[in-house]
Amino acid sequence: MVTSAVPPQDREPLQERSRIRRDALVRAAVALIAEGGVRSVTHRAVAARAQVPLAATTYYFESIQQLTEEALRRHVAERVSELTKLAEAAADGSRTAEQVARRFVKALLARDRDSTIAQFEVFLEAARNPALQHSVTEALDTFERLAYVTLAALGARRPAQAAGAFVAMVNGFLLNGLARPRPLQADTEDLLEAMRALFIFQIMDDGELDRWNDQLNRPVDGQPLPRQVTPGESRGS
Repeated sequence: MVTSAVPPQDREPLQERSRIRRDALVRAAVALIAEGGVRSVTHRAVAARAQVPLAATTYYFESIQQLTEEALRRHVAERVSELTKLAEAAADGSRTAEQVARRFVKALLARDRDSTIAQFEVFLEAARNPALQHSVTEALDTFERLAYVTLAALGARRPAQAAGAFVAMVNGFLLNGLARPRPLQADTEDLLEAMRALFIFQIMDDGELDRWNDQLNRPVDGQPLPRQVTPGESRGS
């Protein structure tokens, strides 16, 4: 008769230690992705960041690709949870759509920069790696459902139409902010202005919307559109 080498009373602590070590490896990989992109995730770098023996990376993961993909999926899941909590906190105690938007934007833009970088590293890697596309698609679908529910609660007439645009707009602002950091107040006001414009469109009735669509299809009477923009030229010049 073969008996287990590990007494039953010791199995649970061993399992817990394994879970903790595996989690440390995944979190180390997420941190490395934020710092240097997916290609910075190597067995040696992950082990050093997690402060575990090098052999641990191959013990818990079949390949560096498997570790990387799990790290990316973990980050996506945590990002979904984080944004859901931000939206709920913004809505809690707010009386107007403006208050909800302002509280959400301030919390969003004040979050850890590395986490935002990791999010876009995930998106870029999903464009190259089909194995990650399902996780990213699920995350974006969840973001859009969150936007839909929030917009509908605030009185939007066409929340399903607007949800995807809101998510894409917020992501665009976040990405732009990474490439060109500016004072938090400036980014906050610019994003709020864009959100306000999109939301106003959403609360228009059909008659108002038709009138504005007619206006947008009329010839432009102002200055001619520029044929060339000089690099480095300011917006007001």
